[in-house]
Amino acid sequence: MMTHKLAQLSAAQRQQVIDEFIENTFLGITLDDDAKVVADWMRELPDELPDDPTPGQVDAWIELADLVSGEDFRQRLRRIALTDASPVVSRYSHELRSPALEHAGLAIAASIAPDSAEGRSVLHRIVEPGMPTGERGELVRWLETVADAQVERYWQLLAVLNGHEPSPSAMPAFTWLIAALRAHG
Repeated sequence: MMTHKLAQLSAAQRQQVIDEFIENTFLGITLDDDAKVVADWMRELPDELPDDPTPGQVDAWIELADLVSGEDFRQRLRRIALTDASPVVSRYSHELRSPALEHAGLAIAASIAPDSAEGRSVLHRIVEPGMPTGERGELVRWLETVADAQVERYWQLLAVLNGHEPSPSAMPAFTWLIAALRAHG
C-alpha cells in the first residue's frame, strides 16, 4: 500500500489490518493465558483514533503498518510465543523488568561495564548471585528472544496511537543485563 493510502484508512480499516496481522502471526500456535493477553493487547488500537488523526498519529500508523507487514517481525513474534516457559523463565519473567531497568539503567548511566567487577555487583542486584550456570544460560537465551527492539517499537507506536507518551526504551538495560549474565556466567 502507498503511504498516503495507509494514512487515509478509516479507524475500522486500520483495526482490520492489525487484527489480520495478529491472526496470521499466531495461526497454528496454541497460546497460553499470558500469550493470549499479550495478543489481545497487541490489537488495542484506540477506538477513538479519529479518521483525521494528528501528524504524529499518522507517522506512527505508517510506521506500525510497515512493521506489521514485515515477515521478519511476524517470525520474531512467533518465536516469542513459542518460547517455553521453564521454571527459571517463569520465576524471572514478571519480576525482572523493574530491577533490570533500575539497576542496569543506573549502571549504563554510570558507564559501568557489564563484564567488570562493579558490573557483577549490579548484576547481583537484578538476579540471585548464586544462580546456577545452567539457569543463567536459560535466562540469557530467553532474554535474547523476548527483549526485542522491534517488539518494543510496536508497543511505543501503539502508545502514540492511543495518545500516550511512549515509555523510554528498555533495550539498553536488557542488552546490558544479557552482557552481564554472559560475562559472569
